[in-house]
Amino acid sequence: MNHLYLCGFMGCGKSTVGKQLAKGLGTRFLDLDDYIVEKAGKSIPEIFASQGEEAFRDWETKCLSELSQKPRMVIATGGGTLMRPQNVQAAKESGKIVFLDIPFAECYRRIKGDENRPVAARSTPEELEALYNTRREVYSSVCDLSVEQVLSPMETSDLIIQRVKSLG
Repeated sequence: MNHLYLCGFMGCGKSTVGKQLAKGLGTRFLDLDDYIVEKAGKSIPEIFASQGEEAFRDWETKCLSELSQKPRMVIATGGGTLMRPQNVQAAKESGKIVFLDIPFAECYRRIKGDENRPVAARSTPEELEALYNTRREVYSSVCDLSVEQVLSPMETSDLIIQRVKSLG
């Protein structure tokens, strides 16, 4: 097994589940957003403010490509990472994509007012729900495995490990 890429909307629990998953698999966990911040030397809101969203998306593509070449790990992608076909291709070529599916209302409860999430901070609840629906369609179509996020992070992690092993 190579990398496991966790995808899902902002606030779905990718980082929380990812840490448990990496522990259960005995491998490293990496949050793509944290990696971008380290590489860019700026916070995500700073990148958005100084360079714009498109530049941030370019950072995602560059960093995901770098990470896809590294040894096996669990990677939490950003909410918009898999909206670019080349990012989906890089993930598919180097591992499996796991979609953490969670209702919009729960995601919104977790992200509302979060200034570290520029897209969430600048959008109305209606705009976020429309974005959620668009992205959810993409996540569903590109993932190798979809998991409803109704269990605890540890139980979700255990379920993913079971299902990934059955994928081969």
